[in-house]
Amino acid sequence: MPAGLPAQVSAQAQELVLQGFERMGTHDAVAAEKSFRQAIELQPELEPAHRGLGLSLREQGRLPEALRELQTATKLDPADADAHFTLGSTAWTLSLPANTPSGNRRGTTAADYQNLASAEFGRALALSPKDPMLRMSLAVLYLDSGRTREAVQEAEEATRIAPDNAETHVTLGRCYFASGEEEKAAGEYDSAVKLDSHDGGAYLALGQLRMFQRRTTQAEEALRNALKLSPNLGPAYAALAQILMAQEKNAEARSLLEKAVGLNAQDWQSQYELAVLLNQAGESARATKLLENVLRVNPEFPGAREQLADGFLRRGDITAATAEADKMIAADPQGAEGHRILALALWKQRDYDGSLAECAMALNADENSAAMTALQSIALWQTGRKKDAQKAFKDAAKLEPKIATGDVFCRLLLCDEHDIGLAGDFLRRNRWLLLPPLQP
Repeated sequence: MPAGLPAQVSAQAQELVLQGFERMGTHDAVAAEKSFRQAIELQPELEPAHRGLGLSLREQGRLPEALRELQTATKLDPADADAHFTLGSTAWTLSLPANTPSGNRRGTTAADYQNLASAEFGRALALSPKDPMLRMSLAVLYLDSGRTREAVQEAEEATRIAPDNAETHVTLGRCYFASGEEEKAAGEYDSAVKLDSHDGGAYLALGQLRMFQRRTTQAEEALRNALKLSPNLGPAYAALAQILMAQEKNAEARSLLEKAVGLNAQDWQSQYELAVLLNQAGESARATKLLENVLRVNPEFPGAREQLADGFLRRGDITAATAEADKMIAADPQGAEGHRILALALWKQRDYDGSLAECAMALNADENSAAMTALQSIALWQTGRKKDAQKAFKDAAKLEPKIATGDVFCRLLLCDEHDIGLAGDFLRRNRWLLLPPLQP
């Protein structure tokens, strides 16, 4: 919401500013920008309009433009602590390597942006030293920037100022967690729950902590509580889905990931996990669309590119899958992902020696791949190396105990109608190896 508008503001300009902030509240930054610009046309010295325009530009990723508008806002109203903080956080974001503008005629460096950020944070705190929300926001910013010590200091001060505010305890807990003080973090989350038992955010933070500690039962309980209290908490759906996938409860995990993606279209991690489940279910066309979205955001993410190639293999497009494998191998010759795809593609073309060579490369990078060990076993069998094949099959069973079942074996090898016969014959001849020994 905007700060108090000056009394001399025209009714039309005031309405446009309020409209702009309402549109920001619905994440329609483009429409908000239009409203704020119209207000500035009516009254060029209207500080809330410049601050709002800066926020809308920042929301669109237009950081240098946002910085200029926020600088104008702080000049028009030097007593606006929120404007100083927003200007500081924008300058800090611009200081990061991925965001520092190139070809800047003024020669502004990352250090310049950091100095501006520090100065603006100082001005904001000088204006509102007892504002716990300001301290908490600064703690989050420091935490996101890897400055854990400063984050803890600001969060502790926010909690000291507002000990009865659950949100400050959650923020302090996250800062403690980042600094490795896990049980202190859990204590802050518990305090937040006691202060506000209807806040799903505290349960989410506690669930994420317990996941990190591999205390799965407690994590699942906390995350389900989070969703019961806050049904629109996307990260809780995503975190709970991770637990369920590890338990092979893929149907419920898929439903949760669908909700996570629906709530936040920018959540590329959930899009990736959902694509994995869709590929496994044979819905490779939709999986491909999701993976293409992920790769637009993270073009160097090998997991997404491997899943994209996986979908091509499932649809029988070996050429496209091989092209993706070549890209992965070119980017990381020692990485497992590209070699796994190429091993499967060559096996489908009945180039067993080539497939075995790629299996070896993949297993050298990831020795615990059940898929590659299973593929190695059937490729060895097809080349007549029976004893080596049987040893590999036993090794694969240690990684995937259900490998002797046709559906699991074929899932690992991405079998299509041309592969099922070979896979079935191999299992009929070798599944006895995995039977328990007869008791005397």
